[in-house]
Amino acid sequence: MGDVAWLIIGMTVSVLVAAALLGHLGWFERGVGAVWRRIRPAQPQADNVSVEQLAADLRRLAAELERCHVQDQPAKMARLTAAALAYDWVLLSAARTLDVPAPEHAPLRPLERLETEAALAAQGLDW
Repeated sequence: MGDVAWLIIGMTVSVLVAAALLGHLGWFERGVGAVWRRIRPAQPQADNVSVEQLAADLRRLAAELERCHVQDQPAKMARLTAAALAYDWVLLSAARTLDVPAPEHAPLRPLERLETEAALAAQGLDW
């Protein structure tokens, strides 16, 4: 290639690098971030919530699930889904806090939910 072509390529690369360093290429940052997260995924961290608060939240959400089951209100399925998902999130948070093996993502299947509840109860968590 000629000298002019190399000059154009060099200028283009330098402009792209400068724009990326200055934060003007959001797509570039997202792409690099996605590659980095795929290479080194973040480990789940224990939440900074006390065990007592987690148990209280589990009691409250279990009662809400029971209320949703027995009531006949509009959008019952949406209410049940939301309550079950909230319960699963708190259940997984309690599992992380107590270092109990559990699935990584909500929503939990019924057997996964039961196994996680049993493992938490074996660790002494009562709700």
